[in-house]
Amino acid sequence: MKYRFTAVLLLVMLAWLELSTLAVTTPTVDEPLHIMRGYAFVARDEERYRMYGPVLADALSGIPLLLEPDLQFPPADDPFWLGVANMEHADKLIRANDASLQRIFFLARFPIIAVSLLLGAFIFRWARERSGAPPALGALLLYVFCPNLLAHSRLAATDAATASTFLISAYAFSRSLESPRFMTRAASGAALGLALATKFSAVALLVAFIIEATLRALRDRRRAAVAAIAGTLGVTVAIGALTVWAVYRFRVDSLETGGVPVPAPYYWREWQALNEYLQDPLPGYLFGELSPRGWWYYYPIAFLVKTPLPLQLFLLLSVAYTLRRRVWIRDMSLYLVPGLFFAALLFSPHALGYRYLLPVLPFIFVLSADVIAAAQRMRWSQFAIGALLIWQVWGTLRIYPYYLPFFNEIVGGSDRGRYILSDSNIDWGQDLIGLKYYVDHNHLERINLSYFGVIHPTAYGLNAEPLPPVLAAMQDQGGWQLRMLYPSDPAPGTYAISVMNLMGNLATDRSVYAFFRDRKPDAIIGGSIYVYTVSAHGEPTDLMLSGLQVDRIDPETFSRLGTNDVRLRWSDASAALIAPPGYSWIAIADRTAPAENFARFFDGIARQVRTQTTGGRSYNLYRLDLGDRILEAAASAERSVAWNAEVHPDPTATPTAELPAQFGEVLELLGYTLTTDTPSGEAHLLTYWRVLSPISTPLWAFAHAVGQQAQIVAQEDRWDAAPKGWRPGDLIVQLHRLAIPPGSGPVWIEVGLHNPESGERLPAIVDGREVDRRLLLKYLTPQDAPP
Repeated sequence: MKYRFTAVLLLVMLAWLELSTLAVTTPTVDEPLHIMRGYAFVARDEERYRMYGPVLADALSGIPLLLEPDLQFPPADDPFWLGVANMEHADKLIRANDASLQRIFFLARFPIIAVSLLLGAFIFRWARERSGAPPALGALLLYVFCPNLLAHSRLAATDAATASTFLISAYAFSRSLESPRFMTRAASGAALGLALATKFSAVALLVAFIIEATLRALRDRRRAAVAAIAGTLGVTVAIGALTVWAVYRFRVDSLETGGVPVPAPYYWREWQALNEYLQDPLPGYLFGELSPRGWWYYYPIAFLVKTPLPLQLFLLLSVAYTLRRRVWIRDMSLYLVPGLFFAALLFSPHALGYRYLLPVLPFIFVLSADVIAAAQRMRWSQFAIGALLIWQVWGTLRIYPYYLPFFNEIVGGSDRGRYILSDSNIDWGQDLIGLKYYVDHNHLERINLSYFGVIHPTAYGLNAEPLPPVLAAMQDQGGWQLRMLYPSDPAPGTYAISVMNLMGNLATDRSVYAFFRDRKPDAIIGGSIYVYTVSAHGEPTDLMLSGLQVDRIDPETFSRLGTNDVRLRWSDASAALIAPPGYSWIAIADRTAPAENFARFFDGIARQVRTQTTGGRSYNLYRLDLGDRILEAAASAERSVAWNAEVHPDPTATPTAELPAQFGEVLELLGYTLTTDTPSGEAHLLTYWRVLSPISTPLWAFAHAVGQQAQIVAQEDRWDAAPKGWRPGDLIVQLHRLAIPPGSGPVWIEVGLHNPESGERLPAIVDGREVDRRLLLKYLTPQDAPP
């Protein structure tokens, strides 16, 4: 009884090690997808969404979310459900719900934690049956303090559930062979079915069971014994198949229109999707290199560097014990399943992480009980085994609560592990909460963030400038596609970079963060986010880019700026220019040459450099006081504006005023120039603006020609000076081209600003009061309109 009580205490400790770390664990990359599919399956009976795997573990995570009836999901007729899981879907799920992010993920993670406790109970039971209660406690201790299983057994994903069902199924089949009663056979079949409904790789269990049954039959050739073994195998497979079908609600349907109906069609559709996916696997990372097809030795290396060294020593001692005692028949159940599974991984085109090795570990724990039992006979061996157990416990406690980036002493811990492995081995987007703590503690107002994850930084109150690769979680922060980073000479500021991006991956070239990679960071957040401070050198300067990104400017040209403190603006010079007051640099690619209307701004200015980007695109570099030239042009432009609530008002009934006028708190309209006698026959409208405050939301200016029947006869809605990087005082000139059809009659030319996503217009404010959501600039009669 006391041993069971101690086992329960260890399981309570396991629960504490898992639950107490949830508050510092941001939802990882795959979790929202698993949660979404699981909830849709249990709440809506949804079976169309594809994730390349069985549904059981996801369904377990979805069940507690039934306590959240207000969760928002796309309607059943949305084509969304016909697609394949991706991170953009995860972001939509998270952003669409007002429910507490922490509550949603706690509820979804709780069943997986419960499954991990069940696994601990089975490890103790199997080890006790083989080696006795005290050694079984040692096996359970190894499990409770295994950092790799702790990392994944608190996440709403399939990996911990797979490890659990593998061991439970192997144990149940072993028992059914030793005691071939119907109940043990039925339990064996149910356990196999649950494993198959959790992960397709559970087919390794079926192969192992066939081999084990065959070897046992060859060893004991009595007819009755062979029949009993065959019966056990047959009942296990039959009930296993029935269990899978039960998980999928005994549904029968064809896999394609007009096809033959099959049981559990969703299961087989996912099997087909997985086989299609395996034709083009994701590249893997090993020793700083990327490979599209992986390496056969990837998983052996991963096992060597991420498995705790005490556990590796227990494995070696267990193998030696089995060979010396010649008990391989007795131990076959513990070697066949992990051995076949590990061998299959050697041929896998995927190199996605140590988590695929988790099903191997529980078998090592059970085998370790034999070593612990044998060590009880001699005092020195008791001390040695005790030291290994203490080493295992201490090695886990010293990294609490950050288990995921664990690497053993062979490589020197997680900071060195990044040179060997990446992805879910160390960085799965789990440390955004820790980064928020760091930002608050150091009173940082804004950081530059390269984040590998799916949770929006603002969910935790982080004010972050997105750096490449910008995932869905940060793509709403205006102008995210406009890159701020010059890789070899970054701008001054604080940089937080996920290890996945720091070391290079599918979306990030390794050269992007080479500047930071081998520098000592200011801090390492949870082992997965590296924080650096870059100091300024040289005086601040401004650079406007047209048709190119700053990271494409060649190093020699960038060095002419004389500083890394470069304040960037972007515009398409064929339709807009932007600059601060005073001198600034302007780089314009040939494909976005300045519009003819802007020729006056470059009068008398010789280009400083004509060169090519690192990608071979030609561009010109200028230095001039463009802001003041725009301001001068605005001062000599027309300044009279009108307003009226009618769409096409009588020009004699419109109040008028002189510019400037504000639009919201964002921009100030300084003047305009309307040219109707252009060679193209279009009316060209130049509007001059001054920035009042920076914004992060999308912004367009609209220019409409409104006819007598309140219809828009010509329009151009655009904004070619990206709001990203704006500073108060910046000057902008925007060109609109209006093709007003002949015979349109008199028209009003109106302008305004609006958000292209929401359609909301900014209020026009004249002399401190809001007058409308637009301003009327010119009333064109037929003789004034373009010919």
